[in-house]
Amino acid sequence: MVAEERTVYEGRSQQRRDRIVELHRQGLKGCEIARELSVSAGLVSIRLREARSAGIDLTRYVDAGEGEVSPDVGRRGTRRSRDR
Repeated sequence: MVAEERTVYEGRSQQRRDRIVELHRQGLKGCEIARELSVSAGLVSIRLREARSAGIDLTRYVDAGEGEVSPDVGRRGTRRSRDR
């Protein structure tokens, strides 16, 4: 068995990191992201923590209708009462 090229591995790894962040922004939970990508929930957690510490915006988005996307202030697609 021959190991894959380092550049191939790094590219695939970056794509997976980007996909984890995107699925998180879409509102999926860590375990749902893990299931979708066939990775462990722990890996998802680590990658999201790394993204936060790197300053990547992890704001979740909800459908605002008419194809618009707006940031979700609360959890589970609802705004917190104090934010209304």
